[in-house]
Amino acid sequence: MSTETLFTTQAAAEWLHEAISGESPDYWRQALINNRRPDRNPPHRIQFSTLGRAALYTLEALKGFAEFEKSRRLGRLKLTGRAAETIHAFGIGQSGGSTNGRKWRGGSANLSTDGDGNVFVQVIINEPLMVFVMSPDQSAEFGKELAEAGRAAKRQQGAK
Repeated sequence: MSTETLFTTQAAAEWLHEAISGESPDYWRQALINNRRPDRNPPHRIQFSTLGRAALYTLEALKGFAEFEKSRRLGRLKLTGRAAETIHAFGIGQSGGSTNGRKWRGGSANLSTDGDGNVFVQVIINEPLMVFVMSPDQSAEFGKELAEAGRAAKRQQGAK
């Protein structure tokens, strides 16, 4: 049986204060209270449970809201150049995107040649649709880096 940590409104407000800069715990406490009210229409409804009169929040619900709020606040700024490119690359504020990056939706790597007979690897990412061309050496190096990162992630995941 797994146990899940639940946060009271005050504890959730303090957690949000730490997770999202710029607002006090009192601000977040009132925001959580308003978010529960059925007569309000917040941009993101935070899931909660009740036990008696207490509202309780899961860490997952708070993390989801914090990610939404951070991306919403980033959206208020008019970004240009590399910053805008980075926000787009991560997919922040878009379906499947997050502050950690986009969810993998698949892709392929294909051997190809150009009109002069030069061999290259064409990498296609499905979502967002992007096509890259790599030399054989570049693709071998990238494959090695990807495999090493995958092995390291599995080791770290197994250590938890």
